[in-house]
Amino acid sequence: MRNTEFSKILAIAVSILFFASIIFVFAVWYFEDRLGTEILAYVSAPFGVVITGYFAKAGVENYSKINHSRQYEKEYEDYRGVEEEWVIRQ
Repeated sequence: MRNTEFSKILAIAVSILFFASIIFVFAVWYFEDRLGTEILAYVSAPFGVVITGYFAKAGVENYSKINHSRQYEKEYEDYRGVEEEWVIRQ
């Protein structure tokens, strides 16, 4: 079984809750002929916070991965340069 991050599980759960509440509001509107927007007001704030936090975390992680890959690429290029000099000297 894959190890899934807690932040991803939380983001998925809150998203499912948000979209389920939208469906519920439409069902109430269809059957009762009134809008239950109070539910959306309660669910939209946590949804926005969790999704924004998740995207911010993912952005920071991607930035650090890109910087690390650039550093590795630079080290690799330095190593190749040393190897090419060694071949030329022989």
